Amino acid sequence: MFSKILAALPLVAAVALLGACSDGSDSARYRLPGCADSGSCQPNPPLVIGGERPSMVALPADYDVTRRYPLVMVLHGRGVNGLVQSLYMDLLDGVDRRDYILVYPDGLVAGDGRRQWRSTPTCCDTPAAEADAISDVGYLSGLIEEAAATYSVDTSRVGLIGHSSGGFMALTMACEASHLVTSLVQLAGSTFVDLELCQPASERVSVLSIHGDQDDTVFFDGIEGRYLSAPAVAQRYAMLAGCDTANPQAQADVDLVASIDGAETSVTSWPGCLRGSAVEFWKMNGGPHIPAPWVPAGLDQFVGWILQHPRD
Repeated sequence: MFSKILAALPLVAAVALLGACSDGSDSARYRLPGCADSGSCQPNPPLVIGGERPSMVALPADYDVTRRYPLVMVLHGRGVNGLVQSLYMDLLDGVDRRDYILVYPDGLVAGDGRRQWRSTPTCCDTPAAEADAISDVGYLSGLIEEAAATYSVDTSRVGLIGHSSGGFMALTMACEASHLVTSLVQLAGSTFVDLELCQPASERVSVLSIHGDQDDTVFFDGIEGRYLSAPAVAQRYAMLAGCDTANPQAQADVDLVASIDGAETSVTSWPGCLRGSAVEFWKMNGGPHIPAPWVPAGLDQFVGWILQHPRD
């Protein structure tokens, strides 16, 4: 599915806010602890975390433990790995340019020999015998907690960027690990058809959902009984956020992909989301599963969403 990404390298989501949050006092809300809170972050930390299932980490060249940095985790598509996905989305170069910490883990190798994430039973042609065998929610949650304990992280900005299989995984994390994840951008992924399989979120999560209407891998219109259509993904998270889903609003178009003339991406938002959150869906008109080449300013939108949407 994802081998074409390698050819795209030389050329080198919707915002939905998951907010099934309680209206309780802030004192009852979970706050991700970190070494920055106690001043115990080490100036020369390791660049690998995760123990027996390691993940690489990239720090800004001028990393300083007296500052706090947003944490960005990239979740790759099926058949590649964290490094390839980071290069495709220009996330490694952005570490110095935009001052964030990047974690780029690898999914496990499935029975077909390709790496992917275990997120929903219907994602990515997972063999039936493997569909429920492993959930990566615990692994990724542990990486986030370890990163916060190791690096000087701004825990109000902990974001995921997922593509394809990684998009499915990011949306699942918004269901099951909303106490850790503050925002996410998902490109060409989807989520459970059955709403009950998405466990209620304890905190709001800013979700930018992006999908091309010419995607021939994860279909824009979804597959009945397997995964939601791209518009339905955004509408679901808008509903969970308490937004006014009856009044979608068109925003200015965005130019993401250089190979498509003009600003090809239409933007829809929903007003009135809980706690002042925003919900948007970005539809790439004419966009494929693996867009390339990106407009440089378009690539910056991904990390920009995470930086611009901290948790209060």
